[in-house]
Amino acid sequence: MRKRRLLCLVLVLCAVLLTACQEKERFSTELPTATPAAQQQSGSAEQNVFSESTGSEIDFDDGSYDPASEEDPDGEPVDEPIEDAEPIETPAPTFQSEYAGATPVLIDPIDKPTPTPLPQLPKGTFATYEASALHLTFDAPANWSTNDMETDTYVLTNPDASVDYKANLVLRAVPVTKNFTKSELKKEINGQLNTMESESYTKLSASKTANRTFLGGDGLYVTFTGTTKEEGAQVAGRIMVVCLNKTLYIMVTTYPYGYREYYKENLYDKVRHTIKLN
Repeated sequence: MRKRRLLCLVLVLCAVLLTACQEKERFSTELPTATPAAQQQSGSAEQNVFSESTGSEIDFDDGSYDPASEEDPDGEPVDEPIEDAEPIETPAPTFQSEYAGATPVLIDPIDKPTPTPLPQLPKGTFATYEASALHLTFDAPANWSTNDMETDTYVLTNPDASVDYKANLVLRAVPVTKNFTKSELKKEINGQLNTMESESYTKLSASKTANRTFLGGDGLYVTFTGTTKEEGAQVAGRIMVVCLNKTLYIMVTTYPYGYREYYKENLYDKVRHTIKLN
């Protein structure tokens, strides 16, 4: 009897163990596992997040930008692109660290001064001027001072200084032995810049030359910026040259750097579009 009971107990224990093993195997096979394909897809998606390009990057130094587009559209070909004549000064970055060992953080100074805006100049009124010795007439801002003491030069000056410099216009007509080529016109512009720097400027920066119609002829012009020796004023301007009928015509405009757009429109553009030979 005792052996029979012992045998029954062993059979019950075996049945319980067998059932437990089957349940464990069933749960282990039903648990979800990440497949290699899923892992690869997840990794690929993460990689695309950091490698995707927006397509909006623009390289402004690739040579395609033409700063001569600042001029009024006459449809004239540009010989060489005008470049910015004045380098932009970038202030040194400011770092602040309140605690030893802290990572420096680039910040803007809280008390950084706000630039004072320049007073707005009045809308220009114009008058016709006659440089009789040069056989030229043109329109320019009204009520400016004139000087024609030299037979080959005519000077027009704003009697009221804008900021710290009086804008002016200088016209010259110089007889030459032949009509100048483009290369010779460039040399004339360079000579003019060298003379201006040695006599009037402590620092002078100039752009490349570009084609421009002047007095109905095919001329060249250049832009420049500089600091005057006398006033220490920041000045901008343009030099225009053309050779017609064995006469070299030179136009130089200078004006305060802060008002360069105003004087480009109301002096340089106005004179260039109205100047005529008598």
